[in-house]
This record gives sequence, structure tokens and C-alpha cells, in this order.
Amino acid sequence: MSVTALELNLSTPSRATVRKWPQELKDKRKTELHNIRMSRFRNKKTSENIVMQQEHRRLERELENRIGELRHTDVGRDIEGVPQVQRELQRLVLEREDLREESVALRQEITQRLKFREVVQSATNKLAVENFSPDGSEQASDVTVRYVDSTWLPVQEQAGRWVHFTNGKPSFFFFPFSRHEIDTVLRLHDSKASTVSEKLILFGKFLGWSVYHGTLLQDKKWHLDRFSKRVERSFDSLLNGMYRDDGTCIWPIMPTARDFEVTAEIDIQTTQILDDSSSVIMRSYSGDFHFRYMGVVHRAQIQLQDDGKRVLKFYYVVGDSEANARSRAADTTSQDDVCWITDERGFSLTLAEVDGASVDVSFDSLACLNSEQSAFTHFIMFGHIVTRWEHLMMFSNLLKF
Repeated sequence: MSVTALELNLSTPSRATVRKWPQELKDKRKTELHNIRMSRFRNKKTSENIVMQQEHRRLERELENRIGELRHTDVGRDIEGVPQVQRELQRLVLEREDLREESVALRQEITQRLKFREVVQSATNKLAVENFSPDGSEQASDVTVRYVDSTWLPVQEQAGRWVHFTNGKPSFFFFPFSRHEIDTVLRLHDSKASTVSEKLILFGKFLGWSVYHGTLLQDKKWHLDRFSKRVERSFDSLLNGMYRDDGTCIWPIMPTARDFEVTAEIDIQTTQILDDSSSVIMRSYSGDFHFRYMGVVHRAQIQLQDDGKRVLKFYYVVGDSEANARSRAADTTSQDDVCWITDERGFSLTLAEVDGASVDVSFDSLACLNSEQSAFTHFIMFGHIVTRWEHLMMFSNLLKF
């Protein structure tokens, strides 16, 4: 029984479509032939590669046998019937093989050492956090290991330790700052402050202090406030007033909880003492977030000017180090409401001797602030610090009479 295209509900091809069929058949046949040829070519290449690999292994075995035979014979000895050139060639072959084996062994050892170095250096902070208990029962060691010029050397350093906070927030594993890191923090602070100081504008007078203000043009968020005043007091007397009877320095004069407009107690800890002039403290206080920062406290060396007058500068600068940054990153217990301040903001106090009875005092405050309101709040806080220092100096002067 015959069935028509109409009965199968098939559309009848047009003449244009029918005319394309021969070319489509040729293209299809061409593609099939190409696939067959490529398949034969790939099979042939595979067979050739197998034959070449077998021949390579055979030659390697033969070379090993020949080298073994040469090692059992005295290559340097004159053998009748063996030309001198052949003996030298045999000797070179043996030397080359010995060097190749030595090179392979050295490469394996280097690879192993590099892997070991990478593992140790990448996991230092994580291992430190895991191996020390945050409950205060850690046993710190003053010996660490440092990789220097491909040699592992023991280096005597002050070991890291856990810092615990009274507000119940997770503890932090602190790594001591090196002298170079301390100097870097102070240098970055001075660099920003000196750039802004060139654009300071006299703001007015406040309790006898000349008040200046300026911003960093490249980044309007950086503000510098300066309070300067000439104090009728000798340099030595003023410097002695900076120290209490027990020899401790009243610097730094830090912001209080009222200055930060918070009611919670501020946690202050000395985490490192480098020497009599440098230390690192850590502060933590709660507001909208739990703020933390490490502050570098430093007293510079007294500088003599060309006229013989003395200049002394005190620093209190927020700082950070690579080791502590890695420690924070590796700390899986840190919370989102903990905010670390790590820029180079801070205060400095400069005492510049004028004569035997007067000193120019300059207080600088450098801070990164996001709004006019925060800039104004910071200005008020800084004014409180300046007046507190002045009251302490007046009180110390009265005690001497």
C-alpha cells in the first residue's frame, strides 16, 4: 500500500531545496572521508609513538648496561687495541652520567626544601594560634626560626603572646614589632604630617594656644590639627615635668571614654617594651563597633639645631605590622563587629628650646576622618588632650616650690 507525503503530513520540498541536495551530499561525503583519514593518521601516530617509546626504553637499558661495564673497567688504563680517543670518550660518558645523577638528587632535595619553606612560612601564624591556648596557659619561647639566604638560623626575639580583653571579645595573638617596623610606622606618620603641615591655616586662639588646621589635598579625609604655644619655662624643667617621681613618663596622654563618647571602660595594655624610649600598647573600646588598635609610643633622641638649641619629639601613633596582619587574617574566631584601626593616625608633641627660660610647644594630631561631624568631634577631643597636658605641667611646676 502506497503512502503519500500528504498522508504523512510531510511538507513537500521546494525546487531550490532539492537543487542544494547534491552539494550537501558531496560536503557530507567529504567530511566523512576527512574523518577517516584523520583517524588513520592518529592511529599511525599512536603506533609510531609506541614504537619510539619502546626503542627509547631499549636504548636506555643498553646505555645503563654499557655504563655499568665501563664502571667495572679501568677507563684510564691503556688497553691494547682501544684508541685513546675512545677511552677519553668513555671517561666523559661516565663523568656526564655521574653529574646527571648528582643533578637529579640535588633537584629533588631543592624541591623538598622549597616545599618545606613554603609550608612553614604560610602556616606560621595559624600554627601559632593553634599551638597556644587563649586561656593564658601558653608557654612562650624566646627562640624563633627565620629563613635567611637559604639557611635556617635561630634568632633570639621576644616571643608573641595572647592579648585578652576585658569586654569579653575574642583574644588576639600579638607578634612583637621589630625596630625597623617601629621606624616605618613613625616615618609614615611624619611623612603625612609634614605634607599637610605645609597647608596649615591659622584657625584662631584657644586658651592661649594658636590653633591651626589643614587637610591633605590628595585625600581630604586626612586632617591635621596643631596647637602651638610658647611656654615660659626652661627646657630642662619642662622635660623633667614629663616624668613622674617613679621615673615613668606621663606621655602618651590618651583619649578617655568621655572623649570617645562611650560609657564602657577602655581596655589598655602594654604589649611590648623595646627599650626605655619605645613601647607598643593595645587599646580596645566599645561603641557602634568594638574598636581595637595598636599604638606605638616613642620618645625620639634630642636633636641639636645649628644654634645649639634642643628639640625633642614624643610620638603616639597607630601602627601595624605584617605579622600581626597575618595573625588577624588567620584568626577564625574574629567577629564582624570587631574593627581594627591600622592607619598611621596619632599624636605628637614637640618641645623646641627658644632660650634658657622659654620653650615652643607644638601638639600635632593627624587623623583620617570621614565627615565634618567626626572631624569636629576629633578636634574637641584633641583640645581636651592638650589642656590636660598643660594642667599636668602646671601641677608639676607648682610641686617644685
